[in-house]
Amino acid sequence: MGKAKQPVSINGVEFDALIDSDEGYEAQVPEYPTEKGFSVSDNITLKPETLNMTLFVTDTPVTWKNRHGGGPGYTEGIVAQVKALYFAKQPVTVTTSETVYEDMAITNLNIKKSTEVGYAREIPIVLKKIIVTESATVTIPDSYGKSGATGASAGTANTTAASKGSNKQGGGSILYNAASGFGLL
Repeated sequence: MGKAKQPVSINGVEFDALIDSDEGYEAQVPEYPTEKGFSVSDNITLKPETLNMTLFVTDTPVTWKNRHGGGPGYTEGIVAQVKALYFAKQPVTVTTSETVYEDMAITNLNIKKSTEVGYAREIPIVLKKIIVTESATVTIPDSYGKSGATGASAGTANTTAASKGSNKQGGGSILYNAASGFGLL
């Protein structure tokens, strides 16, 4: 691993070191049994990505001393800022040397004190991507038929398309894909 170009930060709160990190990706694949016992799957739903990190902060930083300064109370100040981010219950942006993770929620936060690290703190933190969606309403053209015996207009259709964190392989609901295929969206 090469030298970090910048410290890890969460909404601008910078840390002295990233001890470890783990990106997690998970998909849900529904299965429907058929008469002969074979499974059929018609959709893969991507679950929000997760980011697990162990961050480190100390009153006497070595890695980013020129940037952070340090001194008595520095560690407790950073800990207070991280707790404030957790209790604010707002999306955060995580910046590492390699990646920027936007729209993340802090789902788990621990402030670890131990005799091994003295006044420094190890901060294990778990974040989960917040999936943001948009709704759209389209009018169904008369050419797709009228409804019932009255022959009234078929009306409108509502769709929801995931914008951030969506299935990048072009997945989605069958109804949404059909409407897109007919040029209705």
